Amino acid sequence: MKLKNQLNLLATFITAIPCACIIFLSINSYLRSRNRLLLEGSEQVRALDSSNMTEADFNLFIKNVQLLPHDVEIALIDNFSGLIITSSMKELPMNAIVSQWELYLIMGSNSDSYFYQFTTLKTRTLNSTMITRVPRKRSPPARNKILFRILYIFIILIISSCIIIIVRLSATINKSIKTIVDETKAIAGGDLSSKIEFDPEKANEITSISESIEKMRESLVEAQNQKSKFIMGISHDLRTPVAVIKGYTEAISDGVISEPDEIKNAMELITQKSGQLENMIDTLINYTKMNSIELRQTMKTQSITDFITEIIQEEKTTCAVFKRNIITNVNFEKDVLVPFDKMLARRVFENLFNNALRYTKDNDTITLTSYIKDSSVIYKISDTGIGIEQKDLKNIFQMFYRGTNSRREEGMGIGLSVVDNIIKTHGWKIQVESNKNEGTSFTVIIPY
Repeated sequence: MKLKNQLNLLATFITAIPCACIIFLSINSYLRSRNRLLLEGSEQVRALDSSNMTEADFNLFIKNVQLLPHDVEIALIDNFSGLIITSSMKELPMNAIVSQWELYLIMGSNSDSYFYQFTTLKTRTLNSTMITRVPRKRSPPARNKILFRILYIFIILIISSCIIIIVRLSATINKSIKTIVDETKAIAGGDLSSKIEFDPEKANEITSISESIEKMRESLVEAQNQKSKFIMGISHDLRTPVAVIKGYTEAISDGVISEPDEIKNAMELITQKSGQLENMIDTLINYTKMNSIELRQTMKTQSITDFITEIIQEEKTTCAVFKRNIITNVNFEKDVLVPFDKMLARRVFENLFNNALRYTKDNDTITLTSYIKDSSVIYKISDTGIGIEQKDLKNIFQMFYRGTNSRREEGMGIGLSVVDNIIKTHGWKIQVESNKNEGTSFTVIIPY
C-alpha cells in the first residue's frame, strides 16, 4: 500500500475514535433526555385547537416537562372538559375524555406500582392538570437496556478496530523507515557487499527508495571495480616503459653498456620510451578530464550535418595518404541542428576512423555512410580489416579492455571507452557489428 494511503487511513482512524465517542455521548444523552419523552406529545399539544394554547402556555408546559426525570410518565388533562390532551400513560389514551372519578380509579388500581403527582398549569388561556408518575421500582426500560448494550458493543468494536489498525499502520511505516535507515547506514559505512532486497508488490513511497538505493549501491560497486581496473591498468601499462628506462639507465650507470654506439642506442630507446610514457600519462589525464563534469564544455546547438560532411572530407584525404580505398555515401536532404560539443564529437569520429586505419592494410576499403532516418542522423564507418572476435564485442567499450586482435598494437584500451562516454554524454547511441577477418562497422545514431 502506498505511504500516502497508509497515512490517510491512519489519520482517518485516529479521527474515528473521538468521533465515535462524540456519537456515543450524543446518543446516550438523547436516550436519557427528558425532552425525548414528550417531544412528540408536546408538538401535538401545540397543534390542538381545543387547547387554545398560546406560545407562553406551550413554553410553560415544556419548562415543566424539562424539570422532570427521564423515566417519568406524563398526562396533560383539561380541567373543564376532561380531555386528555397528551399522554404517555397507556391507561390514559390521548383525545379521550376522563372524569375525575375514572381518573381516581385508574390511579388507585396502579398505586402499588407508581407514585403519582399533580401539577396545575393555569394561565389566562390554559386551565389543565399535568399528572406525572414514576415507578416504585425505578429501572431503565428494557428497550433502553438493549439499545445501550448494542451501542456499547458497537463503540467498543469501532475503537478496538481503530486502535488495531493504527498500531499496524504505525508498525508498517516504522518498519519501512527503519529499513531505509539501516540500508543507508550500511552503505555509508562502506558495506557494499549485501544486496538490498525489496518486494515490488508491497512497495510504497518509502520502500521504493530501496530500489534507488540498490541502484546506487550497484553504481558504487561498479565505480569501485572501475577504480581497481583503472589502477591495475595504469600499473600494467606504465610498468613496461618504466622498466625499460630503468633497465637501460642502470646498465649505463653500471658500465654494462660502455660503447658509444651502445650508449647512443640505449639513450634513443630511453627517449622513445619516455615519449611513450608521456603520451600514456597525457591520455590518462585527458580521460580523467573527460569524466569530470566541471571540465566538460557547454554544448552548443549547431549543424551536425555540416560537421559530419566536414569530417568525411578530412577522412577521404587521410585515406589517400595511408593508401586505403575509401567509399563515401552522404545523403542529407536537409540541414539538422542538434546541441553538441564540437571538440568532443570530433574525438569520437577521429577515434573510430583511426581504428579503421589501424586494423586494415594497404588497399583495404573503408566505407563512410551518412544519412537521415526516423528523426535521427546516422553515421556509419565500415572497414574490411581484421575484425573483432564475437567474444570481445560486448567488452570493447570497457576501460583498459583490449581485444584479442588488438593486443599486438600499442595502446591502453581507453579509446573506445572515451568514445562511449562522449556518446552517452550527448544522448547519442553507438552500435557495432563485426566478424573476424571480415571487417567491422560502427554506427553512431544522433537523434534530433
